[in-house]
Amino acid sequence: MSLALLGHEQSSQGFPEAIEDFLEDGIGVTAAFNRRGSLLAVGCNDGRVIIWDFDTRGVARVLSGHVETISSVSWSRNGRRLISASGDWHVIVWDVLGADRIASYKFDGPMLSASMHPRNDNIFIACPVLSVPVLVDITNPEKEVRTDLNIADEDCTPPAGVRKSDQGICAIFTANGDKIYAGTPRGKILIVVTATNTVEQTVVVSTGSGCGVKMVAFSRAGDAYVVSSMDRAIRVFRTRDNMLEHKFQDVVNLNQWRACFFSHHGDYVVAGSAQEAQHHIYVWDREKGVLVRILEGPKEGLLHAVWHPARPIIASISTYGIVYIWAITATENWSSFAPDFKELEENVEYIEREDEFDIVDAPTVSENAGDTQDADVDVLTIESGQHFGSSDEEPIEDELVHLPCEPLADAPSEEEGEEEDVATGRRRDSASKRPADTSGGSSTKRTRGPKGKGKKRD
Repeated sequence: MSLALLGHEQSSQGFPEAIEDFLEDGIGVTAAFNRRGSLLAVGCNDGRVIIWDFDTRGVARVLSGHVETISSVSWSRNGRRLISASGDWHVIVWDVLGADRIASYKFDGPMLSASMHPRNDNIFIACPVLSVPVLVDITNPEKEVRTDLNIADEDCTPPAGVRKSDQGICAIFTANGDKIYAGTPRGKILIVVTATNTVEQTVVVSTGSGCGVKMVAFSRAGDAYVVSSMDRAIRVFRTRDNMLEHKFQDVVNLNQWRACFFSHHGDYVVAGSAQEAQHHIYVWDREKGVLVRILEGPKEGLLHAVWHPARPIIASISTYGIVYIWAITATENWSSFAPDFKELEENVEYIEREDEFDIVDAPTVSENAGDTQDADVDVLTIESGQHFGSSDEEPIEDELVHLPCEPLADAPSEEEGEEEDVATGRRRDSASKRPADTSGGSSTKRTRGPKGKGKKRD
């Protein structure tokens, strides 16, 4: 879909202001958009992954395979594969179109996260809670190749007073996948070269006890990355020289943070507060380094949040498992339809011109129309706009943007569902193959009531 149809001005600037809609199916705990933002994968606490069509706000696929809570989900670049990590020690690679499990891999403990390589669908990095991250190559479907990241034992050990199960090592690929940024419990970021598995540089984020790195996220263009650490601070670093650009903090409430990320164009830095019973999202201006807005949601805690890859939209997950959609409040702009339109504050007396409502002859209308009536309109080509960033402007073959709908089978009606038993002469239900009661007596039929639907919260 062309962004011009969605409002180019809203897609290129601004940030969301209020909750526009919500998604509810199961109890969500983590989420991720695909590259185009047309699909949203939500991991649930019952081990399912719900894939939502973000345009229609309907469920497109349900992936069932885990038995514990989903800890993270990650898309491949072409959108045809998705990996899910869970507390059941497994990482599953999914075929999104067919909703089939391609492979499942078991590790040495509960999974903290897993990320797909941005250029190779056969490589992903898995981060167990109790061990170092593992680089997995599944090019050979019969036997995967696992390589532990070259991280020293001293960087893996949490500081005194912190349990190892409470602070693991998070790792994420750069925009082109040539390097891996691993955040350690010691407050460091180790930059590992993917091809050679060697530590190229060490970036000290914070020192002292309780300074472990919780999360690392890159901007879409790859020119900066944001780090959330245990010292309640959000730091922004430049990728080219790994120098600190900004440090954000709530000096009043001293909040811990659940999630941190950039806006789709990289102009804003966003973080979700970890306070209980408060659904607050902080938005900072990256250039000026100031707080510009605090988005206040319902009185529910915040678990996770992500920004849409091409539009000023945020999807946040509450502690109740509801996915809230934040967007810009729409305002009526009638001048888009008529450039000379003027909005009046009160009624005015208008005197029409003498020829204002004269009927125009048909030949004159045809001449004014020109050749635009015979022009062909291309509705199939998907334009690759520059909003995807310089690293994502390369063409992708066989990209999956939307999922086709699968119609549900209709339940058999009473006329179609009953047939006559030749042997007994009695009618029977063709669905259950049991004889139907023809004695004329009363019978009870057990029915299931409609599924409850949640109400939108203020």
